[in-house]
Parts: sequence; structure tokens; C-alpha cells
Amino acid sequence: MRRGLASVVLLWALGAHAFAQATGGQSSPVLLPIDETGISALRQQAQGRVLVLNLWATWCKPCVEEFPHLVKLQQTYASRGLELIFISVDDDDARTTQRVRTFLKKMNLHVPSYIKKSGSDEAFINAVHPQWSGALPATFVYNRSGELVAMKVEEVSLAELEEIVVPLLKQ
Repeated sequence: MRRGLASVVLLWALGAHAFAQATGGQSSPVLLPIDETGISALRQQAQGRVLVLNLWATWCKPCVEEFPHLVKLQQTYASRGLELIFISVDDDDARTTQRVRTFLKKMNLHVPSYIKKSGSDEAFINAVHPQWSGALPATFVYNRSGELVAMKVEEVSLAELEEIVVPLLKQ
């Protein structure tokens, strides 16, 4: 049942992504709830592409400062097989969710993004990676085979990201 639900959510997200592209990205940013099961499904779905998974929050200054670099990375390399997934760990109440959407719109990000569902923080952290402490910002880079090749638990620049990602895109 969980696998089926994750597939439905993923298909809905892909449809929302297509809608955003078809409307020139003028729609409100799509923000979907995600839990530990959803993270696993997203990683599996991304196999065959280079995946950059970024965990961030609106209250995290380094997260906000690095966000434009990540958006630029996504815009520059998506056509070469890069998939960038943003997951906000802000609270998923209505007021905070609207603040996240407003931020995503300001960043001109019109691909589906995610917000952590309320629940066990420990289970969520372990689903992302057992060695991750939960500190932000956190960026995980996976190769086309789905293997973790880099984990950055700090603000990263566009140059640092490109140094990791570009060689993976050539493989």
C-alpha cells in the first residue's frame, strides 16, 4: 500500500511539473508533503539521472543564501540529466507552508518541491541518510546508479556543486 501511495504522489508531482512547464512556470509553486517513505521513492525514481537532494528551511540563513546557487544548477544542467529535489523541513502548518511557497515563487522555482510531514524527525533523518545529523543546509549528491557520492552539511557555492555534479553528468 505504501509503495502504491508513493507512486501516486510521484505521478501527481510529475503531472504538476508538466503543468508548470506548459504554463510557462506562472502557476503557484507546487509543494507536496513528504515523509521517509516518499524520500526512498524519490531516490529510486531518480535512478538514471544525477540527483541532488537539498534539505533546507526558510528560517535557516545559510539555506536561503545557497538556494539561488541550487536553482541555477538545476536550470543549467537539468537538460543533461540532473534532477534537483528541494525538501523544506519547515513546519507543515498552513501559515508556514504559505511562507515556503512565497519563498519558492520569489526564487522563481516552478518545479515540484516538498515539505517534511509532521512525524518522527529521527525516522525522517535516517531515511535521508543515517549519518546525517539533521543539521541544515544539507545537500546529498547521488550518481546515476543511485549511489551517494557527496554529502555536504554546510552552505555550498555554485562552483562547489558544479565540481561534484559535472563529472557525474558525463558518466
